[in-house]
Amino acid sequence: MGESELYILITNSTALEGSTLTLAQNTRLLGEGISSEGKTIAEQLLNLDLKEAYEAAAKDAASHQIWSGYRIKMLAAKALRSYRFDCNKVRSEQALQRICHEANEARMHARSIKEKGLYAASLMIHFRVSDAGLWPEGNDIMARLLMNLLQMEFGLPLLSVKDPEAYSKLLRSAVKEDIADIFTSHADDVLAPAAECRWCANTAPEKPAATSAPAEIPAPAVKNSTRILEILANHPRNTTADLARILGISDKGVEKHIANLKKTGALKRVGPDKGGYWRVVFIPKR
Repeated sequence: MGESELYILITNSTALEGSTLTLAQNTRLLGEGISSEGKTIAEQLLNLDLKEAYEAAAKDAASHQIWSGYRIKMLAAKALRSYRFDCNKVRSEQALQRICHEANEARMHARSIKEKGLYAASLMIHFRVSDAGLWPEGNDIMARLLMNLLQMEFGLPLLSVKDPEAYSKLLRSAVKEDIADIFTSHADDVLAPAAECRWCANTAPEKPAATSAPAEIPAPAVKNSTRILEILANHPRNTTADLARILGISDKGVEKHIANLKKTGALKRVGPDKGGYWRVVFIPKR
C-alpha cells in the first residue's frame, strides 16, 4: 500500500463522516504534519488516527495475524480515538466473534478462492460491521478499514468509495433491510481501486443525513426468495443458518424471506422447529 493510495483511502473515508479536508490538504497533514487553515482540530485528528489504524492494519496483514475480537478492538481504539468512547465495549460480542470467524474462514481458504470471491468476502465483512453497529459511532469507518485489511491479506488492490452519495444510500438500504446481498451485489457501482477514487481531491461532501431515504435499488430479494425455495426443495431440513451461509446474507434476512414465502403460500413448515422440515408448495417462475 503506497502513500498515495493510503491518503485516498483515509480522505474518502473520513469525508463520509463529515471531514472537510481535501486530498491535497490531507496529504500535507498526513505526510508532512502540516495543518490547514480553517480546519478543525477534531477533523484533523480523525484523519491522523485513521492513518495510525491503517498502518497497524498493514502490519497485521503482513504478519497474517489471526482475526480476534481483541485485535479488532485495538484497531478501533486507534481509528476511533477522537470519538472518546471505550472501544472495548461493543454492542454484541457474539456479532464481533461472528465477523472474526467469517474473516478467518475466508483467510483459511484464500488460495482456493478466485479474486472475485475474495473481494466478495471482504465486502461481506464491510456489511457485517456496518450492520452490527458495534460502537456508538464510527462503524462505517471500521467497516471500510476491516474490508481493506482483508484485501491487504489477500494481496488485492484496496477498494475505496468512488461515488459517495450512491455508496451511502446503498449501504443504508442494505442495513435497513438487513440483506447483505443488496450491498455486495451492487458494490461495483460505488467502490473501485483507490487510485480511481479521487472525488475527494477538490472538495469533500457533507456527511449524509442519517434520515435520508434509501435509494431505489434493484434489490435481489425476489431472486433470494426463489433460491431459498430451490434449496429447500432439495434439502428440506436446512436451517436458517444453513441458508444464510449458502446465500451470503444474514439470518434475519433469511427469516424475512421465509416469512414472506409462508404468507404467499409458497412454503410451509411441517412439524416443530426442531425435527421438522420445509415443504415447498410452488416455485415462482424467474
